[in-house]
This record gives sequence, structure tokens and C-alpha cells, in this order.
Amino acid sequence: MSATEDRVAVADVVARLAHAQDDRDWDALRRLLADQVHLDLSGQSGATPVDLTAEELVDQARSVLEGFASVHHATSPPLIEIDGGQATCRTHVVAYHHVPTEGVDFCTMRGRWELGLHRSHGRWLVHRWAVVRTAPWEGSPEVYRIAAGRRNAPGGAVSTCPHLATTGGD
Repeated sequence: MSATEDRVAVADVVARLAHAQDDRDWDALRRLLADQVHLDLSGQSGATPVDLTAEELVDQARSVLEGFASVHHATSPPLIEIDGGQATCRTHVVAYHHVPTEGVDFCTMRGRWELGLHRSHGRWLVHRWAVVRTAPWEGSPEVYRIAAGRRNAPGGAVSTCPHLATTGGD
């Protein structure tokens, strides 16, 4: 691939990450991930970074996102650096999540995704995903617990996904 083709392919991965979550297309999300992903939410919620299999990450994303009535992830044009078969990417993200409830029924996170990708068999795959919140929460992070309760059995634990921390959302 040429440098331009690589940049376009990495930018496509960023767009597809947002769309896969919003569309709740778990197969599409899985296709974007390396077999192992380092998930770092420390800059978003203070959670300890973890290493997950792609399947674990997708299952955790599903466990929360399917409980929302609507979700919307908007990303900026990404800043991409490519070095051979490795790439880093930084993109601003605004993530909106809504669940029907009394009171404040949404939460919006403003921040960025910092991604590490590697090329495998002609495709770029995410192997590192950091979420960094850069502004105060808008709305109520409690909606993430409510959404998880709608999706999971009553009283179930809140899962962590690439844009959700155990103590709140994006």
C-alpha cells in the first residue's frame, strides 16, 4: 500500500469504529480489532488499563450499548502517523447516549480516541484503544448503569467497553 492508501485505510477504521457501535453491528466491530486489544480508560474514568481479547471487548461493548435507545459517536478527521506496518491515530470524539428514564436521560462525553493499529494481511487492525475525556460530562453518567440493567438481568454489573467506564460513560 502507498502512504496515502494507508492513511485512507486507517481513517476508514476510525469511521467504522463509530458506525459499528452506533449500528450495534458486533461482527463489524470485531473485524476492526486485533486478536488482543489494550484498552486504556484511565484518561476517561481513572479505570486501570486492561488487555482483552477482541471477543471480550465486543461482548462488553454489546452488554452496555444494547441497553440504550440511541447512541451516536461523532469523530473528527483523524491525525495519523504511519511507520511501516504500525500506525497511531488520534481523533476527537463526541459520544451521546440516551436511555428512557425519569430525569436526565442522556450522557455526552467529549474527548478523544488514541488508537494503535497494525497492518495484518493487508488490513489495519486496532490493538490499542485509549479514551481520554477532555471536558466535563454533560447529562448523567448514571444512564450507563440504567442501560446495562435494561440489557442484562436486573442487578447485573456494568461492563466496560471502549468508550464506557465502570463508573460512567464515554
